Amino acid sequence: MKAFLDCLPCIARQTLETTRIATSDISLQRAALVKVLGRLAETDGRITPMELGQMGQEVAREVTGCDDPYTQLKEQSNARALELYPRLKEIVEAAEEPLRTATQIAIAGNIIDFGVPHKIDVEGTLERVLGSSFAVDEYDLFAQRLGEAERVFYLADNAGEIVFDRVLMEEMRGAEITVAVKDKPFINDALRADAQAVGVAKLARVVEVPIYPESSPELEREWARADLIVAKGQANYEAYSEAEGPIFFLLLAKCDCVAREAGVRRGDMILQAGPG
Repeated sequence: MKAFLDCLPCIARQTLETTRIATSDISLQRAALVKVLGRLAETDGRITPMELGQMGQEVAREVTGCDDPYTQLKEQSNARALELYPRLKEIVEAAEEPLRTATQIAIAGNIIDFGVPHKIDVEGTLERVLGSSFAVDEYDLFAQRLGEAERVFYLADNAGEIVFDRVLMEEMRGAEITVAVKDKPFINDALRADAQAVGVAKLARVVEVPIYPESSPELEREWARADLIVAKGQANYEAYSEAEGPIFFLLLAKCDCVAREAGVRRGDMILQAGPG
């Protein structure tokens, strides 16, 4: 997915917010904003939202010297999601279609995203999603491919959200699951420590992958050997929507640009097969 013009002010806002979390020094906040605006002005229409986001976070890190300003927020997100975990399991166990319900729960968890300007209402989103249909609905194909898959490669998105992913992974019975987390901090994206903290590391092998568009031998190897790839969240949709492979995108359309690209309304739930 290529960036829209609307992505540019969004990245400037995101950079400023990250800088404000990292420091209360207004002069540094201003410096970061001026610096990222300069870099954004030099971009062209070929850049992706993920590349823009990486640019903004690099600026915040360069200006403040803070490698992971979202550490505390990620820990809080994990703790809150773990409090909800028993209830999530009860919902799945009581469902007529446990896999479908677990998939909806995983998508509901995608609301936990500090990179997008929206209110994070986990309980409200969960209730809404469980009572809604997919705006893009390829669930039957997803369930079929999952039933046939021996190896699943699960591209995780955010801390906190990864607890909701755990609920879905626990319904992927019989499959060998490998979970990809980021190899370095990026907003509130899940790291290895998050996968370990919420119990995902006990049911899946965890690998660390770089922030798109960088690649790595491990990412390429896991991608090639997977029978099914699950790409969670907007960032993975933005990064891999044109990628070849047995990939399915699970996300909430949290911004107008992604909604426009997917042909849905903002707030809609998407379960979409990739092009390959």
